[in-house]
Amino acid sequence: MTRPLKTWLLVSGITLVLLGACGAALYRYGSQSTFAPGVTIAGWRVGGMTYETFQSQLTQRLKQLSAFPVVLQTSYADVPTRKLPLGQLGVHYDQAMLTQSMAQWTSRSLYTRIKARWTLRNVAIPLPVSVDPDQLNATVKTSWKELYAKQPIAAKRVLKAKDQITYESEQNVLRIDTAHLQEQLLTMAPTLGTVTHAAQIGISLPIYEMSPSVTVASLRQQGITGKMAEFTTTFPLSGEGRVHNIKATATTIQDYLMAPNDTFDYAKIIAQTEAKFGYKEAPVILNGTLVPGIGGGICQVSSTLYNAVLRSGLEIVERRNHSLPVSYVPLGQDATFANGYINFKFRNNTSSYVWIRTMTTDGAVTVKLFGHPNPSITYDIDSTVVETIQPPVKYVNNPNLPPGLERPISSGKAGYKVETYRTKRENGTIVSKELISKDQYSPVPTMIAANRGDAKPQDSAPKQPIVEDGVSAFSAQ
Repeated sequence: MTRPLKTWLLVSGITLVLLGACGAALYRYGSQSTFAPGVTIAGWRVGGMTYETFQSQLTQRLKQLSAFPVVLQTSYADVPTRKLPLGQLGVHYDQAMLTQSMAQWTSRSLYTRIKARWTLRNVAIPLPVSVDPDQLNATVKTSWKELYAKQPIAAKRVLKAKDQITYESEQNVLRIDTAHLQEQLLTMAPTLGTVTHAAQIGISLPIYEMSPSVTVASLRQQGITGKMAEFTTTFPLSGEGRVHNIKATATTIQDYLMAPNDTFDYAKIIAQTEAKFGYKEAPVILNGTLVPGIGGGICQVSSTLYNAVLRSGLEIVERRNHSLPVSYVPLGQDATFANGYINFKFRNNTSSYVWIRTMTTDGAVTVKLFGHPNPSITYDIDSTVVETIQPPVKYVNNPNLPPGLERPISSGKAGYKVETYRTKRENGTIVSKELISKDQYSPVPTMIAANRGDAKPQDSAPKQPIVEDGVSAFSAQ
């Protein structure tokens, strides 16, 4: 064998030996079941610790973290100190990053294990902390239930004597700022490395005052400074049902608040009143005739409100007069209602809110409108009868009467055509005159009984029943 060949074989052998020794060393290095030196996990020094021991102790430490006591205290007498476990406060430790690292150390691939032990030596692996806000809020409300049982009380606008507007202040309540508390918990939450050394942590509860949605400031911002207009109508010797209907409807309107550009809808008031109080029996108008019914009197409230609206300068959106004259307001100044046919609406055309107040007795109803009146502006309402319509005569055939003999049944009543104007004055000087309405009230015919062979039968075709000043008529049911 030549010398070069011997040399090559010797070198190759040494190389194989060295490679074998290196491979064995790498195998032993990657097969270790302990953490590399210098590794810490969430402040816990685990270098040299076996994976099995780590998993066992990790479970125990996570349980300790969940049960770790937190003392929550304040200087407020109404907010007592509580000691609660960290887990109950919604604090959770995310093991996703730790699980990912452990998968590299315990991989089936020798190469992956070797790489992990080498690249993750002396590494500090964090354990992210999070707080479940829903769980934190639930725990806080349960732990301080007496505190959360107290609710803020809204401010009130109060009407004093001589229509003076004053306010009752709102009442605030204490609440725990859970968003700030969550930040404190994230900052102060113990780690795996400190859980066995600290007995507890203390946190000063962040407290704030919770105000109601309605405050004196928010009420003042509505711009209501004084009375715009008021109007009163009377209803002497009215039946119990009519009085109830008027009072119930006026109660629904009480404290009604209209923002700028809001439209008042009387049909909604009637529906709310019927649902809350119910309406009682009282005369209503059915197709121009006074008959027994339910809800009689509701148009006295709408007419009273209508007159206050006219005198405040607000915009009339929808309004109709009664088919028959009513006694409690002048002709041309009434506002009737027939469900599904006739409504009363007006709009707040001012830049401030409008506040409606009502007052009823057994003989009168008053409506007051408050807003931001201009003392130099006033309104006059004038209604003029432009035509009187004489009542027609209607004959009712009575064959029991002698031919040519007539007997009066009832006297007729005249009808009217009326025009109503609203005059605006500034410091007493007329600045505008507005035609508000042209109304017509039907005459009531004079009814006469007679035996007339030439009398033609009256048209008996039924009319569509329209009930005014009520919600239903007995004869329409």
